[in-house]
Amino acid sequence: GYAEGAVINTRFGSFPHSTLVNLPWGSQVLASKVDTGSRGRRGDGKGRGKKRKREELGSETATPQEDANADAGEEPREAKAATAAGSGFIHLLPPTPEAWTLSLPHRTQVVYTPDYSYILQRLRVRPGDTIIEAGAGSGSFTHAAARAVFNGYPPSESGQSNSEAPSKKRKRCGKVYSFEYHEPRAQQLVEEIKQHGLDQIVRVTHRDVYEDGFTVHTPTQ
Repeated sequence: GYAEGAVINTRFGSFPHSTLVNLPWGSQVLASKVDTGSRGRRGDGKGRGKKRKREELGSETATPQEDANADAGEEPREAKAATAAGSGFIHLLPPTPEAWTLSLPHRTQVVYTPDYSYILQRLRVRPGDTIIEAGAGSGSFTHAAARAVFNGYPPSESGQSNSEAPSKKRKRCGKVYSFEYHEPRAQQLVEEIKQHGLDQIVRVTHRDVYEDGFTVHTPTQ
């Protein structure tokens, strides 16, 4: 509903997403003055304002944005450049498993930082290890495990062939094999892993390991 586009509002101020893109990690970003406009519905509260706005715009010529503004009872507005506010700022930090754990969409009970840190420590997980996870849930432990085993990307997927360094010992890359019996949760985690650039490290499989075990039979060629 903002003319500047998507905006995150915090107790430190408002921050349009356009002011955050293409900045180096650690940058300090000042809060912005945003155009709140008229974000409430107009009319008598029974939908008449929305209907009248649709008629004014014309259903055949209105753009999707204009239709969205009409649904909210707003006048069509053009995008504006954000202007810095007098106070308030945030720092742009790189994504971490801890940050993802605090912000992820909850699909199941979440394994928080104190718990997965203890689990990984007791397992003595090191870079290059392989972890098999039974039950991915919301993916909190999956992300923490991916960081714990990370030891670089597989040569075949990073564009480096094994023939480029025949005399060097092949580096063992860490992997996480996560199994989730609930198909929608498994599909959602696959999308999140891909968006976060971890699809070369984490493999998510829809499978009930309690009933069927961990072995996945692949067709032979």
